[in-house]
Amino acid sequence: MILPMPILPSLAPGEMICRIEPGTLNYLELSENLRSFLGHLQGDVLRRSLLEDLHQDDRALAEVEFHQVCEYGERNDLVFRLRGGSGAWHYMRIYAQARYDTTAKINHIRCNLKDFTDSVRAEQELSHRTEKLILANERLRAINRKLEETQSRLVQSEKLAALGTLAAGMAHEINNPLAYAINNTAVLRRDLGGVFELVEQLQQALSAEPAARAEHTSAIDDLLHQIDLPYVRESLPRLVDSTHNGLLRVARIVDKLRGFAQLDRAELGEVDVNESIDQCLVMLSESLSRLGIKVVRRLGTVPLTQGAGSQLNQVFLNLLSNSIDAIEESGSDQGLITVETRTDGSDIVIEVCDNGPGIPEAILPRIFDPFYTTKPLGKGVGLGLATCHGIVTKHGGRIDVESHPRTRTCFRIRLPISQSV
Repeated sequence: MILPMPILPSLAPGEMICRIEPGTLNYLELSENLRSFLGHLQGDVLRRSLLEDLHQDDRALAEVEFHQVCEYGERNDLVFRLRGGSGAWHYMRIYAQARYDTTAKINHIRCNLKDFTDSVRAEQELSHRTEKLILANERLRAINRKLEETQSRLVQSEKLAALGTLAAGMAHEINNPLAYAINNTAVLRRDLGGVFELVEQLQQALSAEPAARAEHTSAIDDLLHQIDLPYVRESLPRLVDSTHNGLLRVARIVDKLRGFAQLDRAELGEVDVNESIDQCLVMLSESLSRLGIKVVRRLGTVPLTQGAGSQLNQVFLNLLSNSIDAIEESGSDQGLITVETRTDGSDIVIEVCDNGPGIPEAILPRIFDPFYTTKPLGKGVGLGLATCHGIVTKHGGRIDVESHPRTRTCFRIRLPISQSV
Protein backbone atom coordinates (compact mmCIF):
# COMPACT_ATOMS: atom_id res chain seq x y z
CA MET A 1 0.00 0.00 0.00
CA ILE A 2 1.40 3.41 -1.01
CA LEU A 3 0.97 6.09 1.57
CA PRO A 4 -0.73 9.18 0.17
CA MET A 5 1.48 12.19 -0.62
CA PRO A 6 0.78 14.97 1.84
CA ILE A 7 -0.86 18.01 0.33
CA LEU A 8 1.61 20.90 0.39
CA PRO A 9 0.02 24.33 0.51
CA SER A 10 2.97 25.82 -1.34
CA LEU A 11 6.42 24.87 -2.57
CA ALA A 12 9.52 27.01 -2.51
CA PRO A 13 10.44 28.39 -5.94
CA GLY A 14 12.31 25.75 -7.93
CA GLU A 15 11.31 22.94 -5.53
CA MET A 16 9.54 19.85 -6.84
CA ILE A 17 8.45 16.64 -5.12
CA CYS A 18 8.00 13.05 -6.23
CA ARG A 19 7.71 9.58 -4.71
CA ILE A 20 9.57 6.72 -6.38
CA GLU A 21 9.59 2.98 -5.93
CA PRO A 22 12.65 1.48 -4.23
CA GLY A 23 14.70 -0.70 -6.58
CA THR A 24 13.12 0.25 -9.93
CA LEU A 25 13.01 3.96 -9.09
CA ASN A 26 9.74 4.20 -11.04
CA TYR A 27 7.63 7.26 -10.37
CA LEU A 28 4.77 6.60 -7.98
CA GLU A 29 3.53 10.13 -7.69
CA LEU A 30 4.69 13.59 -8.80
CA SER A 31 3.84 17.11 -7.79
CA GLU A 32 2.15 19.05 -10.55
CA ASN A 33 5.07 21.41 -11.04
CA LEU A 34 7.51 18.46 -11.45
CA ARG A 35 5.21 16.75 -13.96
CA SER A 36 4.91 20.02 -15.86
CA PHE A 37 8.66 20.47 -15.75
CA LEU A 38 9.29 17.00 -17.17
CA GLY A 39 6.61 17.49 -19.81
CA HIS A 40 5.03 14.04 -19.21
CA LEU A 41 1.38 13.14 -19.33
CA GLN A 42 -0.16 12.00 -16.05
CA GLY A 43 -0.73 8.43 -17.24
CA ASP A 44 2.63 8.02 -19.00
CA VAL A 45 4.77 9.30 -16.20
CA LEU A 46 3.75 6.52 -13.79
CA ARG A 47 5.23 3.92 -16.12
CA ARG A 48 8.65 5.65 -16.23
CA SER A 49 11.72 5.39 -14.07
CA LEU A 50 13.45 8.45 -12.72
CA LEU A 51 16.63 7.06 -14.31
CA GLU A 52 15.16 7.60 -17.79
CA ASP A 53 15.00 11.34 -17.17
CA LEU A 54 18.59 11.54 -15.85
CA HIS A 55 21.63 12.15 -18.00
CA GLN A 56 23.08 8.84 -19.10
CA ASP A 57 26.39 9.67 -17.45
CA ASP A 58 24.60 10.10 -14.10
CA ARG A 59 22.43 6.96 -14.11
CA ALA A 60 24.93 4.46 -12.68
CA LEU A 61 25.80 6.83 -9.85
CA ALA A 62 22.09 7.47 -9.21
CA GLU A 63 21.40 3.75 -8.74
CA VAL A 64 24.20 3.53 -6.18
CA GLU A 65 23.06 6.65 -4.35
CA PHE A 66 19.41 5.62 -4.12
CA HIS A 67 20.52 2.20 -2.90
CA GLN A 68 22.28 4.00 -0.05
CA VAL A 69 19.08 5.93 0.65
CA CYS A 70 17.32 2.61 1.17
CA GLU A 71 20.20 1.42 3.34
CA TYR A 72 20.75 4.50 5.49
CA GLY A 73 17.35 6.17 5.35
CA GLU A 74 18.18 9.44 3.63
CA ARG A 75 20.64 11.45 1.52
CA ASN A 76 20.63 15.18 1.16
CA ASP A 77 23.52 15.90 -1.16
CA LEU A 78 22.55 14.22 -4.41
CA VAL A 79 23.22 16.22 -7.56
CA PHE A 80 22.15 14.97 -10.98
CA ARG A 81 21.33 16.36 -14.40
CA LEU A 82 17.61 16.06 -15.20
CA ARG A 83 16.11 16.64 -18.64
CA GLY A 84 13.16 18.98 -18.79
CA GLY A 85 10.28 18.91 -21.20
CA SER A 86 12.12 21.34 -23.50
CA GLY A 87 14.99 18.87 -23.84
CA ALA A 88 17.41 21.08 -21.89
CA TRP A 89 19.44 19.62 -19.05
CA HIS A 90 19.02 21.07 -15.59
CA TYR A 91 21.15 20.61 -12.50
CA MET A 92 19.01 19.25 -9.66
CA ARG A 93 19.89 19.00 -6.01
CA ILE A 94 17.86 16.10 -4.53
CA TYR A 95 17.02 15.45 -0.90
CA ALA A 96 15.92 11.79 -0.75
CA GLN A 97 14.29 10.17 2.27
CA ALA A 98 13.06 6.61 2.72
CA ARG A 99 9.50 6.29 4.02
CA TYR A 100 8.34 3.16 5.88
CA ASP A 101 4.99 1.42 6.44
CA THR A 102 3.67 0.20 9.73
CA THR A 103 5.75 -2.98 9.48
CA ALA A 104 8.99 -0.92 9.22
CA LYS A 105 9.37 -1.94 5.59
CA ILE A 106 10.39 0.70 3.02
CA ASN A 107 7.24 1.88 1.33
CA HIS A 108 8.72 4.45 -1.05
CA ILE A 109 11.45 7.08 -1.44
CA ARG A 110 10.36 10.68 -1.16
CA CYS A 111 12.46 13.08 -3.26
CA ASN A 112 12.59 16.81 -2.92
CA LEU A 113 14.16 18.32 -6.06
CA LYS A 114 15.53 21.85 -6.38
CA ASP A 115 16.70 23.31 -9.69
CA PHE A 116 19.96 25.22 -9.24
CA THR A 117 21.01 25.32 -12.89
CA ASP A 118 21.32 29.10 -12.89
CA SER A 119 23.76 28.93 -9.97
CA VAL A 120 25.84 26.23 -11.68
CA ARG A 121 25.91 28.15 -14.93
CA ALA A 122 26.85 31.30 -13.08
CA GLU A 123 29.70 29.39 -11.42
CA GLN A 124 30.74 27.92 -14.75
CA GLU A 125 30.63 31.37 -16.33
CA LEU A 126 32.63 32.76 -13.43
CA SER A 127 35.13 29.93 -13.78
CA HIS A 128 35.32 30.51 -17.53
CA ARG A 129 35.82 34.21 -17.04
CA THR A 130 38.40 33.54 -14.37
CA GLU A 131 40.31 31.30 -16.77
CA LYS A 132 40.10 33.97 -19.45
CA LEU A 133 41.27 36.57 -16.95
CA ILE A 134 44.20 34.38 -15.92
CA LEU A 135 45.14 33.92 -19.58
CA ALA A 136 44.76 37.64 -20.20
CA ASN A 137 46.96 38.39 -17.19
CA GLU A 138 49.57 35.94 -18.45
CA ARG A 139 49.52 37.65 -21.84
CA LEU A 140 49.71 41.05 -20.13
CA ARG A 141 52.68 39.92 -18.05
CA ALA A 142 54.38 38.66 -21.20
CA ILE A 143 53.69 41.99 -22.93
CA ASN A 144 54.99 43.87 -19.88
CA ARG A 145 58.15 41.78 -19.90
CA LYS A 146 58.67 42.62 -23.56
CA LEU A 147 57.97 46.29 -22.86
CA GLU A 148 60.44 46.27 -19.98
CA GLU A 149 63.04 44.64 -22.21
CA THR A 150 62.34 47.18 -24.95
CA GLN A 151 62.44 50.04 -22.46
CA SER A 152 65.71 48.72 -21.06
CA ARG A 153 67.20 48.62 -24.56
CA LEU A 154 65.94 52.14 -25.27
CA VAL A 155 67.32 53.42 -21.96
CA GLN A 156 70.63 51.82 -22.87
CA SER A 157 70.40 53.50 -26.28
CA GLU A 158 69.89 56.87 -24.61
CA LYS A 159 72.79 56.18 -22.30
CA LEU A 160 74.96 55.39 -25.30
CA ALA A 161 73.79 58.61 -26.92
CA ALA A 162 74.72 60.44 -23.71
CA LEU A 163 78.11 58.76 -23.75
CA GLY A 164 78.50 59.94 -27.35
CA THR A 165 77.83 63.50 -26.20
CA LEU A 166 80.30 63.04 -23.35
CA ALA A 167 82.90 61.63 -25.71
CA ALA A 168 82.58 64.68 -27.97
CA GLY A 169 82.86 67.01 -24.98
CA MET A 170 85.78 65.12 -23.53
CA ALA A 171 87.57 65.09 -26.85
CA HIS A 172 87.27 68.89 -26.96
CA GLU A 173 88.18 69.43 -23.31
CA ILE A 174 91.14 67.07 -23.32
CA ASN A 175 92.35 68.11 -26.78
CA ASN A 176 92.99 71.74 -25.83
CA PRO A 177 95.41 71.19 -22.93
CA LEU A 178 96.97 68.22 -24.71
CA ALA A 179 97.59 70.28 -27.86
CA TYR A 180 99.15 72.99 -25.70
CA ALA A 181 101.33 70.41 -23.92
CA ILE A 182 102.38 68.83 -27.24
CA ASN A 183 103.31 72.24 -28.64
CA ASN A 184 105.26 73.06 -25.49
CA THR A 185 107.20 69.79 -25.64
CA ALA A 186 108.13 70.52 -29.27
CA VAL A 187 109.50 73.93 -28.21
CA LEU A 188 111.29 72.31 -25.27
CA ARG A 189 112.85 69.72 -27.55
CA ARG A 190 114.16 72.47 -29.86
CA ASP A 191 115.46 74.76 -27.13
CA LEU A 192 116.89 72.02 -24.93
CA GLY A 193 118.63 70.53 -27.97
CA GLY A 194 120.53 73.83 -28.43
CA VAL A 195 121.30 74.01 -24.69
CA PHE A 196 122.64 70.44 -24.68
CA GLU A 197 124.81 71.22 -27.72
CA LEU A 198 126.12 74.33 -25.94
CA VAL A 199 126.93 72.30 -22.84
CA GLU A 200 128.79 69.78 -24.99
CA GLN A 201 130.85 72.57 -26.58
CA LEU A 202 131.68 73.96 -23.17
CA GLN A 203 132.79 70.53 -21.96
CA GLN A 204 135.01 70.13 -25.03
CA ALA A 205 136.48 73.61 -24.54
CA LEU A 206 137.34 72.89 -20.91
CA SER A 207 139.13 69.67 -21.82
CA ALA A 208 140.90 71.07 -24.92
CA GLU A 209 144.49 72.41 -25.13
CA PRO A 210 144.78 76.17 -24.65
CA ALA A 211 145.75 76.62 -28.29
CA ALA A 212 142.51 74.95 -29.47
CA ARG A 213 140.17 76.78 -27.13
CA ALA A 214 139.81 79.70 -29.47
CA GLU A 215 138.09 77.46 -32.00
CA HIS A 216 135.63 76.22 -29.34
CA THR A 217 135.04 79.75 -28.13
CA SER A 218 133.96 80.79 -31.62
CA ALA A 219 131.55 77.80 -31.85
CA ILE A 220 130.13 78.64 -28.41
CA ASP A 221 129.50 82.24 -29.47
CA ASP A 222 127.64 81.03 -32.57
CA LEU A 223 125.47 78.68 -30.46
CA LEU A 224 124.69 81.41 -27.94
CA HIS A 225 123.52 83.59 -30.79
CA GLN A 226 121.43 80.78 -32.30
CA ILE A 227 119.62 79.57 -29.18
CA ASP A 228 119.09 83.01 -27.58
CA LEU A 229 120.02 81.80 -24.11
CA PRO A 230 118.35 84.70 -22.20
CA TYR A 231 115.04 83.88 -23.92
CA VAL A 232 115.42 80.17 -23.15
CA ARG A 233 116.32 80.95 -19.53
CA GLU A 234 113.14 83.06 -19.21
CA SER A 235 110.67 80.86 -21.18
CA LEU A 236 111.74 77.42 -20.03
CA PRO A 237 110.12 77.63 -16.54
CA ARG A 238 106.92 79.01 -18.12
CA LEU A 239 106.81 76.18 -20.64
CA VAL A 240 107.28 73.58 -17.92
CA ASP A 241 104.65 75.16 -15.67
CA SER A 242 102.06 75.53 -18.44
CA THR A 243 102.63 71.95 -19.59
CA HIS A 244 102.30 70.73 -16.02
CA ASN A 245 99.08 72.73 -15.53
CA GLY A 246 97.62 71.43 -18.79
CA LEU A 247 98.31 67.83 -17.81
CA LEU A 248 96.78 68.49 -14.39
CA ARG A 249 93.68 69.77 -16.16
CA VAL A 250 93.51 66.58 -18.19
CA ALA A 251 93.88 64.56 -14.98
CA ARG A 252 91.01 66.49 -13.37
CA ILE A 253 88.81 65.93 -16.41
CA VAL A 254 89.55 62.21 -16.38
CA ASP A 255 88.83 62.11 -12.65
CA LYS A 256 85.44 63.77 -13.23
CA LEU A 257 84.78 61.37 -16.08
CA ARG A 258 85.12 58.44 -13.67
CA GLY A 259 81.65 59.28 -12.32
CA PHE A 260 80.26 58.53 -15.77
CA ALA A 261 82.41 55.55 -16.63
CA GLN A 262 79.75 53.03 -15.60
CA LEU A 263 76.24 54.49 -15.82
CA ASP A 264 74.66 51.10 -15.06
CA ARG A 265 76.27 50.75 -11.65
CA ALA A 266 74.16 51.77 -8.70
CA GLU A 267 76.34 51.53 -5.59
CA LEU A 268 74.85 53.45 -2.72
CA GLY A 269 76.93 55.97 -0.86
CA GLU A 270 77.12 59.60 0.16
CA VAL A 271 76.88 61.92 -2.83
CA ASP A 272 78.06 65.52 -3.15
CA VAL A 273 75.51 67.04 -5.54
CA ASN A 274 77.71 70.09 -6.18
CA GLU A 275 80.55 67.84 -7.32
CA SER A 276 78.13 65.86 -9.49
CA ILE A 277 76.88 69.06 -11.16
CA ASP A 278 80.47 70.20 -11.77
CA GLN A 279 81.21 66.84 -13.40
CA CYS A 280 78.21 67.19 -15.71
CA LEU A 281 79.12 70.73 -16.72
CA VAL A 282 82.62 69.58 -17.59
CA MET A 283 81.16 66.76 -19.66
CA LEU A 284 78.96 69.23 -21.57
CA SER A 285 81.51 72.04 -21.88
CA GLU A 286 82.03 71.48 -25.62
CA SER A 287 78.31 71.97 -26.40
CA LEU A 288 78.12 74.94 -24.04
CA SER A 289 81.16 76.55 -25.69
CA ARG A 290 80.01 75.81 -29.24
CA LEU A 291 76.59 77.40 -28.67
CA GLY A 292 77.95 80.28 -26.56
CA ILE A 293 75.73 79.37 -23.61
CA LYS A 294 76.57 81.07 -20.34
CA VAL A 295 76.30 79.02 -17.16
CA VAL A 296 75.64 80.72 -13.83
CA ARG A 297 76.46 78.52 -10.85
CA ARG A 298 74.89 79.29 -7.51
CA LEU A 299 76.08 76.25 -5.65
CA GLY A 300 75.42 76.67 -1.98
CA THR A 301 77.02 74.83 0.90
CA VAL A 302 74.87 71.73 1.02
CA PRO A 303 75.31 68.49 2.97
CA LEU A 304 75.68 65.08 1.39
CA THR A 305 72.77 62.95 0.27
CA GLN A 306 72.54 59.18 0.29
CA GLY A 307 72.20 57.58 -3.12
CA ALA A 308 73.74 56.14 -6.25
CA GLY A 309 76.16 58.74 -7.58
CA SER A 310 76.15 57.52 -11.17
CA GLN A 311 72.35 57.62 -11.30
CA LEU A 312 72.16 61.15 -9.90
CA ASN A 313 74.84 62.16 -12.42
CA GLN A 314 72.55 60.82 -15.11
CA VAL A 315 69.66 62.95 -13.81
CA PHE A 316 71.72 66.17 -13.79
CA LEU A 317 73.24 65.36 -17.17
CA ASN A 318 69.79 64.80 -18.71
CA LEU A 319 68.40 68.07 -17.33
CA LEU A 320 71.42 70.09 -18.47
CA SER A 321 71.36 68.41 -21.89
CA ASN A 322 67.67 69.26 -22.24
CA SER A 323 68.41 72.90 -21.41
CA ILE A 324 71.16 72.98 -24.05
CA ASP A 325 68.82 71.43 -26.63
CA ALA A 326 66.05 73.91 -25.76
CA ILE A 327 68.37 76.92 -26.14
CA GLU A 328 69.75 75.54 -29.40
CA GLU A 329 66.18 75.06 -30.67
CA SER A 330 65.33 78.67 -29.83
CA GLY A 331 68.26 79.91 -31.93
CA SER A 332 69.24 82.38 -29.22
CA ASP A 333 72.84 83.64 -29.11
CA GLN A 334 72.36 84.69 -25.48
CA GLY A 335 71.61 81.31 -23.95
CA LEU A 336 71.71 81.17 -20.18
CA ILE A 337 71.58 78.17 -17.83
CA THR A 338 71.37 78.77 -14.10
CA VAL A 339 72.20 75.95 -11.69
CA GLU A 340 71.43 76.47 -8.02
CA THR A 341 71.73 74.27 -4.95
CA ARG A 342 70.52 75.03 -1.43
CA THR A 343 69.03 73.38 1.63
CA ASP A 344 65.40 73.63 2.63
CA GLY A 345 64.60 71.96 5.94
CA SER A 346 65.55 68.29 5.62
CA ASP A 347 65.94 68.49 1.82
CA ILE A 348 68.60 69.46 -0.67
CA VAL A 349 67.08 71.53 -3.48
CA ILE A 350 68.65 71.51 -6.95
CA GLU A 351 67.32 73.85 -9.64
CA VAL A 352 68.28 73.76 -13.32
CA CYS A 353 66.79 76.69 -15.24
CA ASP A 354 67.24 77.94 -18.80
CA ASN A 355 66.00 80.81 -20.95
CA GLY A 356 64.90 78.55 -23.80
CA PRO A 357 61.49 78.63 -25.49
CA GLY A 358 59.73 77.04 -22.51
CA ILE A 359 57.28 74.13 -22.44
CA PRO A 360 53.69 74.62 -23.64
CA GLU A 361 51.23 74.37 -20.76
CA ALA A 362 49.20 71.72 -22.61
CA ILE A 363 52.02 69.18 -22.54
CA LEU A 364 53.44 69.91 -19.07
CA PRO A 365 51.42 67.09 -17.43
CA ARG A 366 52.90 64.55 -19.87
CA ILE A 367 56.60 65.39 -19.90
CA PHE A 368 57.46 62.68 -17.35
CA ASP A 369 55.51 59.99 -19.24
CA PRO A 370 57.69 57.24 -20.75
CA PHE A 371 58.21 57.56 -24.52
CA TYR A 372 56.68 61.04 -24.69
CA THR A 373 58.95 63.45 -26.54
CA THR A 374 58.68 66.65 -28.53
CA LYS A 375 62.15 66.29 -30.01
CA PRO A 376 62.63 65.55 -33.71
CA LEU A 377 62.97 61.95 -34.84
CA GLY A 378 66.39 60.61 -33.95
CA LYS A 379 67.00 63.11 -31.13
CA GLY A 380 65.47 60.96 -28.38
CA VAL A 381 62.88 58.34 -27.52
CA GLY A 382 61.17 60.14 -24.65
CA LEU A 383 62.82 58.30 -21.76
CA GLY A 384 65.14 61.01 -20.43
CA LEU A 385 62.72 62.79 -18.11
CA ALA A 386 60.88 59.55 -17.29
CA THR A 387 64.22 58.08 -16.21
CA CYS A 388 64.99 61.21 -14.16
CA HIS A 389 61.60 60.97 -12.44
CA GLY A 390 62.14 57.28 -11.65
CA ILE A 391 65.65 57.82 -10.24
CA VAL A 392 64.65 60.82 -8.10
CA THR A 393 61.59 59.00 -6.76
CA LYS A 394 63.68 55.93 -5.96
CA HIS A 395 65.99 58.19 -3.95
CA GLY A 396 63.06 59.37 -1.83
CA GLY A 397 62.81 62.73 -3.56
CA ARG A 398 60.63 64.45 -6.09
CA ILE A 399 61.07 66.45 -9.29
CA ASP A 400 58.83 69.32 -10.44
CA VAL A 401 58.85 71.67 -13.40
CA GLU A 402 57.83 75.28 -13.79
CA SER A 403 57.73 76.78 -17.27
CA HIS A 404 56.77 80.08 -18.87
CA PRO A 405 56.49 79.94 -22.66
CA ARG A 406 59.18 81.92 -24.53
CA THR A 407 60.73 82.94 -21.21
CA ARG A 408 62.00 80.32 -18.79
CA THR A 409 61.89 76.67 -17.77
CA CYS A 410 63.01 75.50 -14.35
CA PHE A 411 63.30 71.92 -13.08
CA ARG A 412 63.41 71.60 -9.31
CA ILE A 413 64.65 68.47 -7.54
CA ARG A 414 64.31 67.81 -3.83
CA LEU A 415 66.48 65.08 -2.30
CA PRO A 416 66.59 64.08 1.37
CA ILE A 417 69.72 64.99 3.28
CA SER A 418 71.84 61.98 4.16
CA GLN A 419 71.18 60.76 7.69
CA SER A 420 74.07 60.01 10.02
CA VAL A 421 74.81 56.31 10.35
